[in-house]
Amino acid sequence: MFHARRGQMSLEFSILALAVLVLSVYSITHFLNNSFSEEDRTIDKIDIAAKTAVSMVNSGYNGTSVSRTISYSGVSWNKVDDGTYNVTIYIRGDEAEINSVEDFIINYIVESQNIDPNKYDINIIVQ
Repeated sequence: MFHARRGQMSLEFSILALAVLVLSVYSITHFLNNSFSEEDRTIDKIDIAAKTAVSMVNSGYNGTSVSRTISYSGVSWNKVDDGTYNVTIYIRGDEAEINSVEDFIINYIVESQNIDPNKYDINIIVQ
């Protein structure tokens, strides 16, 4: 008789724990979706893709090559009156070498993250 009751309590506890878990996941998802706009998420995707592209250039990916290592310094952006965004990516290194791989970096960002180039104007500045 006691064994059946222990099983019942265990089942009730499991259901309660599952309900708390589902509500927690829902609350976190709701909070994150309302805290960050689509533009914020897109800028984040651009930031991550830029870091990846710089790493790929440093490793000689797809024929890209630089004689000295270049490094990603950051990203800044501002919204233009017509609803588009100017996104500037800062890279440290030799200007001539960075200019030779600039198109690869921008194309990688746009293509890998499905960025709308009409809405996000991406530029690279050498530091």
